Amino acid sequence: MSKRSPAIAYLDARRLLRALAAGIGHVFQRREYLNRINVFPVPDGDTGTNMAFTFKTILEATASSPDGRVDELMDHVAEAALDGARGNSGAIMAQYFHGFREAVAGRRKLTAETFAQAAVAGAAAAWTAMSKPVQGTLPTVLEDFAKEVTRRVAEGVKDIQALVRHGLDAARKSLANTPNQLPALKHAGVVDAGGQGFVDLMEGIWTFIEKGEVDAAVADLQMDLTGPVEAFDVGEHRFCTECVIEGENLDRRAVMQRLERLDASSLVVAGSDHRIRVHVHVNSPAEVYLACEEFGRILQQKADDMERQRGLMDHAGEVAVVVDSAADIPLAEVERLGIHMVPVRLSFGAREYQDGISMTAEEFYDRLAEADEAPKTSQPPAQDFARVYSLLTSHGYKVISLGVSRQLSGTLDAARQAAGRDGIGEVCVIDTLSASCGEGLLAMVAAEAAMQGMTADEVEALVLDLIPKTRVFGVADDLQYAVLGGRVPGWVRTLTRALHVNPVLTASPEGKVGAAGAHPGRGANPKRLARTLVRKMEADVMYRVLISHANNPEGARLARQQILQNHGRIHSCHVTDARPALGAHFGPGGLIAAFTPQPEALERMAPRGRS
Repeated sequence: MSKRSPAIAYLDARRLLRALAAGIGHVFQRREYLNRINVFPVPDGDTGTNMAFTFKTILEATASSPDGRVDELMDHVAEAALDGARGNSGAIMAQYFHGFREAVAGRRKLTAETFAQAAVAGAAAAWTAMSKPVQGTLPTVLEDFAKEVTRRVAEGVKDIQALVRHGLDAARKSLANTPNQLPALKHAGVVDAGGQGFVDLMEGIWTFIEKGEVDAAVADLQMDLTGPVEAFDVGEHRFCTECVIEGENLDRRAVMQRLERLDASSLVVAGSDHRIRVHVHVNSPAEVYLACEEFGRILQQKADDMERQRGLMDHAGEVAVVVDSAADIPLAEVERLGIHMVPVRLSFGAREYQDGISMTAEEFYDRLAEADEAPKTSQPPAQDFARVYSLLTSHGYKVISLGVSRQLSGTLDAARQAAGRDGIGEVCVIDTLSASCGEGLLAMVAAEAAMQGMTADEVEALVLDLIPKTRVFGVADDLQYAVLGGRVPGWVRTLTRALHVNPVLTASPEGKVGAAGAHPGRGANPKRLARTLVRKMEADVMYRVLISHANNPEGARLARQQILQNHGRIHSCHVTDARPALGAHFGPGGLIAAFTPQPEALERMAPRGRS
């Protein structure tokens, strides 16, 4: 008979933190399974990733916490959870920790009685975070856990180890019952993924309290429940949208009521009177950000395309291609090839937007025409890349991430920082030494190679071979935006205007902006741009061509026509809008064109239509 551990009358801050770390470690071990059973509210396969991301923020924020009081520790935990919350379950857990924190205010140690009170407060807070609470989800499991520990304390239980064990048993039973409460779960043959994540957290905590270690072999009670998750779609709303509101005297209920007026679903509003996290599913992320701006300063904007995430489950290849939005790629090709794009941030004055998410190309150029000052761009934070990488690698992909030239932006450094984080799977980050159409062409080739079944090593080798053979050229209608953005020296604009010429810009072999010549007159001349491109092509080589325009579709059409007429071996010649990330530096009216050789490895694919 095993020897029973001595009773634990209380947890101090140090032991509570270690218990939390053990529980979080167990969730990390289970995140892929949580992704697989993710059905409700939408089957976007990211519950495990989101909970792991949320909890990882807690670990990072408390790593250097000194031994102190439990209430001080929970202050750090609650704020970190809110800051790092991702997805529906992450936001609910953040609100749970906020309620838990309020209940332990003024407490140096966590007794059984205090633990029960905090569990009740946390569960109640979790329910308030949801706009339309649903039984059979994470708050249900939190509530049943809280009820059980409260009942046991009333019966006289003072041993925290025993209390957690009783609560865990109740949480497991509650979790097993979720399919009976929520038809979507029963149809799929799974339990609620968020509730499972909480049970996993508590299993890790209990194992630590009992043994002083994490038992990696905790019984997987639900592994046999592998129903047809693929049968579900994402619903009527495409983007999982999140942001943080900072301000004074914030009213969570008022924020929720304002967002309930939108065409939205899965609304969760968590936080305090000075910092609120919003999670909601919509078709227009911009509407969310504008509504939230009514209450305070907006931070951490993000919008994940759930249709794209849902498609991961049906993708046959082993390689996923990621690119930043400095790459210009036709939207139809992004969708066809399954390319994942991390948006660059841009701002007009104090208002920040996400390239292509909260501001489309059309909206950008309309705003640019009316703006009193030039827009600014900034690189995506590393966490934006980390979120995409983590989601993809958790679904078994190896990631090829292509980035704008390091000479032009710090975006590549952010991508590499994200790829190097603990818990991120296999990610290869490549400097394309290019931007715009050049970067876009390389991403399209990489994605097609992945679709054909090439390995990550093969795709990487293919891209590296094409980089020095890929050329990109552009003509601005006016160089003022390139000067303001720091891409072109001011004297170049002054000199070219004095000489009545317009330079043809290009990316140098080192990835810097340089000049490839000039043509007489001012403004973007599409025919001369096309001639420059054709002169750089070899006559007997098959090429892919991509043209982007900054609100200048007629100029792009003329350039395309000239290229097709003057070079006889064009595999494809696509035209697309220049994304805001580029338009901010190139200005309205500009034209960019790039070419890359058609790889022999892809020759067996039928040429795409000249569209």
